[in-house]
Amino acid sequence: MFSRNIAFIVGINNYTNGISPLHTPVNDAKKLVEILHKKHGYQVWECLDELASLTNFKKFLEKTLPEQVTENDRLLFYFAGHGVALNGDDGPAGYLIPQDALLGDTNSYLPMTKLHDALSQLPCRHFLGILDCCFAGAFRWSSTRDLLTSPEVIHQERYDRFITDPAWQIITSSASDQKALDNFNLDSDRSQVGHHSPFASALLEALEGAADIYPLAKNGKPAGDGVITATELYLHLRNRVEIPTKKYRQRQTPGIWCLNKHDKGEYIFLSPGHKLNLPPAPPLDQSQNPYRGLNSFDEKHSSLFFGRTLLVEKLEDFVKAHPLTVVLGASGSGKSSLVKAGLIPKLRQDNTEKWCILPAIRPGETPLQGLNNALKNTQLPEVAAQNPQQNLAMSIDVWAKNNPNSKLLLFIDQSEEIITLCRNLDERKEFFQQILTAINAHGDKLRVVLSLRSDFEPHICDVGLKLAPEVINQLGTTVLINLWQSGRFIVPAMTRGELREAIEKPAQARVMYFQPHDLVEKLIDEVADMPGALPLLSFALSELYLKYLRRQREAQYRGITIDRALTQADYMELGGVMRSLTQRADKEYQKLVQENPAYDQVIRHVMLRMVALGGGELARRRVPLSELEYPPDKNSLVKEVIERFSTARLLVEGQDSEGNPDVEPAHDALVRGWQKLLEWKQKDEENLLLQRRLTTAAQEWKSQQQAKFLWHANPRLDLLKKVLNSENNWLNQVEAEFVRRSLQKRRNDSCRLISCVTGLILALSGLSIFSFNQLQQLKCASEQFQSDSMKVLGEFSINTVLNINPTSENNRVR
Repeated sequence: MFSRNIAFIVGINNYTNGISPLHTPVNDAKKLVEILHKKHGYQVWECLDELASLTNFKKFLEKTLPEQVTENDRLLFYFAGHGVALNGDDGPAGYLIPQDALLGDTNSYLPMTKLHDALSQLPCRHFLGILDCCFAGAFRWSSTRDLLTSPEVIHQERYDRFITDPAWQIITSSASDQKALDNFNLDSDRSQVGHHSPFASALLEALEGAADIYPLAKNGKPAGDGVITATELYLHLRNRVEIPTKKYRQRQTPGIWCLNKHDKGEYIFLSPGHKLNLPPAPPLDQSQNPYRGLNSFDEKHSSLFFGRTLLVEKLEDFVKAHPLTVVLGASGSGKSSLVKAGLIPKLRQDNTEKWCILPAIRPGETPLQGLNNALKNTQLPEVAAQNPQQNLAMSIDVWAKNNPNSKLLLFIDQSEEIITLCRNLDERKEFFQQILTAINAHGDKLRVVLSLRSDFEPHICDVGLKLAPEVINQLGTTVLINLWQSGRFIVPAMTRGELREAIEKPAQARVMYFQPHDLVEKLIDEVADMPGALPLLSFALSELYLKYLRRQREAQYRGITIDRALTQADYMELGGVMRSLTQRADKEYQKLVQENPAYDQVIRHVMLRMVALGGGELARRRVPLSELEYPPDKNSLVKEVIERFSTARLLVEGQDSEGNPDVEPAHDALVRGWQKLLEWKQKDEENLLLQRRLTTAAQEWKSQQQAKFLWHANPRLDLLKKVLNSENNWLNQVEAEFVRRSLQKRRNDSCRLISCVTGLILALSGLSIFSFNQLQQLKCASEQFQSDSMKVLGEFSINTVLNINPTSENNRVR
């Protein structure tokens, strides 16, 4: 707590030397002194009119305050009077006007920067400055950090941090380009506020308890918790001043700023007459982890999605203006989260347009099936390949007739899977045709958003142009290219401020903090200049939270309560952001191998199946659990690896578009960053290429159960035979059976061939013997014929010489 509450209150009405006098500052200051003294226990230095000279200002700032204020005090500084803002190199240069200032002589003014520097030298932990003067917002040029939003419920643990941590805040009555009103009736039925400025009137009522409105009244309990933070005070002032003054075209905009010394604290007033009502923070467990680890944010996690507010607004405007939006960024830049936890919730809350949002799809190996599932979940007609009467454009026709005043959003996440996972060229072509045709037909109603890794953009463009000839014929190549180019939305790296929000605010949502405070800066330093490091940062933060839970359980076992802090000691034990992921993977690997050396080979075989091959950097691959079914002696080990790695958040189990269970690395960062996996991949590159072809062929054979799908004639079969009989057998159950059947069929085919050849040889041999015998008989017959012919010829010749007719009756021999 604090030793003393001290206030330095300044009010000036009686300006001279050409400066017009004011009417309310002295009244404002006197009433504030009364409330601070009687209701908040403040010791007050009062400086009104002639006492508020420049000399006294300097004396008080340079001598009195440094001598009087201690580390355990808290200080309130209030100024009501004239202020002025002059143009400076870095924006408006603000000045407070002392009572004895000379009109136009800036040397007789008090620069706000000098006020800032003097106050910043004070040792107190809490400071609140309140400036009710024209151009008071010029003080903001001395601030560097945004203020936290005020929670509706202040838990006891958060209140303790508000008190413990430094709080250096400034509340201003007007912006750097606005005049503060001296006298204004906020409400027509409250004419008595005419004795005070609008800002002071709202301030006074706030400090008497009007600003203590959260939590709202419930179950017979009055509103409020007995605490008024500086943020709640500002919100009350804004609502009581800006809105009424805007209505009368005299807009005055209060502001709140944090000075350089501010950290996680809040300047606090206790609400007069209100008991403290600060419930304990909810207990924490694994389900309350404020960080997503390697997983992207989904729509349901939008309350923990911070750091991208401006980019989400830009993306919303961009999507509304473009039928196709290609969200491009490096792997790990937060593309998926930006759409799912940023854009989609924003569109659902849109009051100007009504949006129907299809379930997000990932192309996977069967992109058409994913598209159909999204349509079916929204009760829209499904598409059919090669059927012009049943395509996506027709489905949207049906939807548009029933929803004439709505727009439809289709989000295709991780579009690079069309190349890395979908191997069916016909399905790729059909998918591109369906999407592009629908965009062409419904550019006014349909919005298609793709998330795509930048390194895959050239491949996707080339494939899209090659596989969408019908759309190209309708639109022309130039129009299609322009559609893509105009739809490119680049996701930039997060700034340090955005990273700070993404780190701190999820912890604050769980009433947690970082110890020491500069741990946040160390985390930012590690990832600020590294593309695609968000998953690693998120994983490290998730691990810090889990380490806190372990410390909490140990403390509870010993009967001790520990602070809800993410600590530097745990951060160092993790090895920092960059080593946290690979260290976890190595740790799980080593634990399993120590239990059973056989896990070395099993982990290698399982993880290599989850590496996608082809195009750009390495990427993860979703693997159906059916592909990870192995022979019984190995299968139990495989299941244990999947379970342990999933528990360690290195793997994520899910379902494909048809509802079949699958598993994949939690992020590409694991595939690209785990050195052991990279070494395995480099060593087994050729086997992996063969494995991908074999897996597809084996699955096709299993579904068809036809011998024609076997690889009995494939030249790679001999290599697979060696794998099947080796100690490094990476074949799963279906692949092993496929190889055995292929080998058996090749043996059977070989046997049949040998039998046929043998039969043919024997047949040819028998034919040869037969032919030889026939030839011998023919030869004998030929020789006999020749002998008989010679005899006949001889007889014919003798008879001819003797002129004897052998057939004559008279010449017949008797």
